[in-house]
Amino acid sequence: MRRWWPKSFFGLVLLAMTLISLPLLGLLFASDVLMDRLVRASSASVYRAVAASQMSQSLQEQLTNQERRFRQYQVLGRQQFLDELLMIIRQIDISIDSINDLPQGGESKALLARLEEAEAKIALACQDATSPKTMVVRDDDFKEVAALGRQVADRGMKEVYREITNLHKEEEQAEKTLLLLASTSLPLTFLLVFLLTRLIAKPIKQIDQGIHLLGQGEFDREIEVRGPADLVFLGQRLNWLRQKLKGYEQEKNKFAAHISHELKTPLASIHEASELLSEEIVGPVTGEQREVIQILRKNCSQLKGLIENLVGLTMAQAEKTYLNQTDFALESLIDESLASYRLALINNGLRLQTDLHPLMLHGDRGRLKTVLDNLLSNAIKYTPSEGVIRVRAFRQEDKAIVEVHDSGPGIPEDERPEVFSPFFQGSALCRSHVQGTGLGLAIAHEYVAAHNGTLSLARLDEAGACFRLTLPLGGEGRS
Repeated sequence: MRRWWPKSFFGLVLLAMTLISLPLLGLLFASDVLMDRLVRASSASVYRAVAASQMSQSLQEQLTNQERRFRQYQVLGRQQFLDELLMIIRQIDISIDSINDLPQGGESKALLARLEEAEAKIALACQDATSPKTMVVRDDDFKEVAALGRQVADRGMKEVYREITNLHKEEEQAEKTLLLLASTSLPLTFLLVFLLTRLIAKPIKQIDQGIHLLGQGEFDREIEVRGPADLVFLGQRLNWLRQKLKGYEQEKNKFAAHISHELKTPLASIHEASELLSEEIVGPVTGEQREVIQILRKNCSQLKGLIENLVGLTMAQAEKTYLNQTDFALESLIDESLASYRLALINNGLRLQTDLHPLMLHGDRGRLKTVLDNLLSNAIKYTPSEGVIRVRAFRQEDKAIVEVHDSGPGIPEDERPEVFSPFFQGSALCRSHVQGTGLGLAIAHEYVAAHNGTLSLARLDEAGACFRLTLPLGGEGRS
């Protein structure tokens, strides 16, 4: 199933940012809704509580004024007091109706009904009265009304407390809801960040791997980039570049093979002619002529070595996969290489220290011996008389490590990156009178890379240079 991708990398990033922001926007929207509902509920609760408190207080004042005007009318008998009494009664009816309109519980409704009934008796007696003597209202009626008014006020306060309690409950519920939303949206956001980061990084990583393959000279592996159209196009351009580089590499190897073959034929003729002259087969030679012949033979040998090294480097780069791999003991291979240099060590007054652990390798024994020969040859060249060469072989996790450490002048910091480059020759003084070609370490580096290993220049506090060879274990050495 083909995965859907945006048309551009910018679109992919924009899509990722949008998806990441959705949970946070949802949390923000939910918070706004909850807060708005809470504010509305709080406003309504406060309004009801304040209104109930004010109306209850006003009702009690009206009930008190009602009884006072009634007493004044009974004592003085003025029509003014009766009119004011009737006005207060109407205000009490209005207050009872207003309180009744507020959201009330069943008990509050019942109290208001009893108060309204008791107040109706007083109102009826006052409306039918023509004089204080005809107004039949008992003191118990006013006591009953006053008691009911106080109960209504108390009930109003209880309603206020109930509203406050409900408001606290709503706040706690809103807080729990927000915490639940946050605990859900934040992990979801982090999960989206992780998944979308991997989604964005995947095509970039594929491009980086493709560039790395080109840098390592792996031109046979196709570079595949999946993602937005512009990155896929970039992957196609990398494949185009890979094909071009592969063609140039093949042409280079073909040229090196041809030129080395063409050079070997006349070089062999020159070498054979110099041998004939040296052996005086074609006639006697003078002392001066013999010196010229020796120079000729020496330069022929150097040129032959240079051509062979050049061919070796070309073959190492072109035939990385063609290895004659077997299982063999690393210790015996190192001993074999050291045996070849015993005489050179003695002649140069050098001491050899070895620390070899028994390890098994799986690889091309001949090519790895060439690697060790190059490292030992370099160590002997740059180690002064009475110097020490240390050779170590040990295991590190699933790798075999071989270190060749000389006590020579070492390699300057600015030359370290170029040590394994073809034809590079360092500035350090060499004990050998024969100038090298600068291909030995380059060939060794290619041979080691063909074994999925590494050849590097280790950093040590001691003097000299230390080359570290790392190879995967094989045979009995594998963990």
